[in-house]
Amino acid sequence: MRIYIVHPTSIDYKNEIYKPLRNDSFCSEHELILPHEKGANVSNSREDYKNYDIVIAECSEPSIGVGIELGWFYDEKKPIYCFVKSGLSPSGAVVSIVKEVIYYNNEQDFVEKIRAIINKY
Repeated sequence: MRIYIVHPTSIDYKNEIYKPLRNDSFCSEHELILPHEKGANVSNSREDYKNYDIVIAECSEPSIGVGIELGWFYDEKKPIYCFVKSGLSPSGAVVSIVKEVIYYNNEQDFVEKIRAIINKY
């Protein structure tokens, strides 16, 4: 399964998202696309978005870039799962296009909930 991970660059995504996912054996069985893993500049064309199976969106902080990407995925009818840190709220615009909003407590909880989603497919 090809899973695209979208997130704001204002968070510590390397330690909060990338590291826990890369260290999880279950997640390593799937192709995770971590857009900023090799650097800050990402060169995705809109055509690339057609090639992913599901989208995991970390939406605890507002981000115009995340919103644009989610709109492209929504246009492609890709299932989008919105993850938000407990105690925070995603924007109404995001909520209106995602399959599900999932609240998590920490990095371990984040990964466990992603595993549960992948198991549905």
